Amino acid sequence: MGMAASQARYLGLTARKTNVEFEGQQVNQQRTALANESAGLFRRLLELEVPTAPTQSDYYTDEYTYNDASSSDGKVTVSSITENAGSDPKTYTVELVSKEQIPQYDSNKDQEVSVVPASGSTSGYEIYLKNGNHYTLSGPIAGISEDMAKEFNEAGGVTYNDPSDTYYKYTVSGSNATFYINATKSGFDPTNTGTQNVDTFSVIPVEQEVHKTINNATLGTASSGLYNSISWTDEDGSYYSYTLTQSQEYDEQGYNDAMSQYNYDKQVYEKEIADINAKTQKLQETDRTLELRLKQLDTEQEALQTELDSVKKVIDKNIENVFKTFQ
Repeated sequence: MGMAASQARYLGLTARKTNVEFEGQQVNQQRTALANESAGLFRRLLELEVPTAPTQSDYYTDEYTYNDASSSDGKVTVSSITENAGSDPKTYTVELVSKEQIPQYDSNKDQEVSVVPASGSTSGYEIYLKNGNHYTLSGPIAGISEDMAKEFNEAGGVTYNDPSDTYYKYTVSGSNATFYINATKSGFDPTNTGTQNVDTFSVIPVEQEVHKTINNATLGTASSGLYNSISWTDEDGSYYSYTLTQSQEYDEQGYNDAMSQYNYDKQVYEKEIADINAKTQKLQETDRTLELRLKQLDTEQEALQTELDSVKKVIDKNIENVFKTFQ
């Protein structure tokens, strides 16, 4: 190989070697970026909060009640107890929950009814509705309260109900609703076995919770540490005292809601884990491809270096021969 050819070959090999080194640097930079991304995924994995299933025992709470005829079910529940700061002797703010029957009024205009003597009775009657339902008819009632007459008029959008009118009534046992018929104004006659059209006015008792706050309650404590009595004086100076009964109340709805939230959080957590694992696996596959490419570049660089060394020897020999010629 001549001097010029050897030098051209040497330059070409040097250029190729430089390109291989540059590509190797790029591969290393790519692998570094992959390592940083993989480290970020690992940090995300460490930051994930593992969902914890709710403990059923956490949803049992101490409940205190006392008997009181003012509540429709005869029981008053102490829903919360808060100690008043700086009170000596200790007083508490307590929330009481009782149940009360609230009457709701309604009307049914121009209702078709018929009356028949009650079976085995000489004076009683049964009233039949158009739908076939029948109930025991009571009355005559010589007047109702002014408030009830007013509520009937408002419910039916009428003005003719008067407290002094004569009424008949029947009660539906299922809803405990009582229906009234104004015999004075409608001409309703229970002895008339034919069909009659009348307006009926109903009173339906609806149970609802009543909340009351006591700000200066005194609580007695048993040796077990549980409260066993409650007392207070109201704004009018009336004193109240009751014996408390303790029981454990299970919040089933709260537990079910917490379990539903746990199942949702668990699904989100598992999906996040699966996503991180999938991304990590893809990064590892890309890194293995780059590693293989880097090994190929190392092999190619070693081959280029070997050839460069060989060409350099040829160039060095050619230079030596040329200079010997002029000695």
